[in-house]
Amino acid sequence: MAHVRAQSATEWAEACSNAFVPLRVRTAEARFAATLDRVELTSGVSVTRVVSDGSEVVRSATTIAHHPRDDLLLSIHRIGSGRVLQHGREAILGKGRASLYDASAPYILSFPGRMSEIVLQVPRGTVPTTGHSFGDITASALPPATSLVALQNLLLSVDPQVPPRIGSMENEMLADAAITLLRAALLPLESRTPLRLEGHALAVAMRSHIDDNLSDPTLTVENLARALHVSVRQVYKVFAEHLNESPGTYIRRARLRRAHNERDCPGSG
Repeated sequence: MAHVRAQSATEWAEACSNAFVPLRVRTAEARFAATLDRVELTSGVSVTRVVSDGSEVVRSATTIAHHPRDDLLLSIHRIGSGRVLQHGREAILGKGRASLYDASAPYILSFPGRMSEIVLQVPRGTVPTTGHSFGDITASALPPATSLVALQNLLLSVDPQVPPRIGSMENEMLADAAITLLRAALLPLESRTPLRLEGHALAVAMRSHIDDNLSDPTLTVENLARALHVSVRQVYKVFAEHLNESPGTYIRRARLRRAHNERDCPGSG
């Protein structure tokens, strides 16, 4: 069991990295406060209640390369709004909505204001898919279903004030029930094609991918298109319509900006 309070983006990044998987907080409100309460039911299966002011949480390709993980995380939103971006898709979260994301691939969690959610974290191997990869079903809002409501109620029944008893029969049964309900809640996603990012959301994802991979010498417009599962033509179109410059120009400007900042702060990084 862990209860953590944070009052800055740095403290929140550390708290989330310890509770979930290594990540960073790219932006946060000037006056920031957040808490999380985590209960580990069995090895690798945990339930965490999160309350936070507005922020943007990022697990980048660079972080994954240094800290690989193979966890699946399901966020069930309770208060406020949010977005999950992964594999070129975006899931919009509101009260009672849920979305899955995969720690083995880059993702962004964006919350414009105060929010609350409950997160189920499980090892990937506990949730087999039927004919689809997880890349096909992450960052898609789960359809409302009895299994999702039952899963939310089950997770809310886990009391963070009660000391955990790893290995206890009760916790084993709770973990098994949560995984079974998660599998059931994901089934509708496997029968449809997820929506792809478009417009401004796609522009944000492109800019984020570039900013997270500036040190990669293979970062090109072609590789950017491949990473976000779009055409090179669409990359140029999105940059022209939403960022008012070409992707190549943006990459060069971002690298110059990074080099300038590193010269000004030689002891950083």
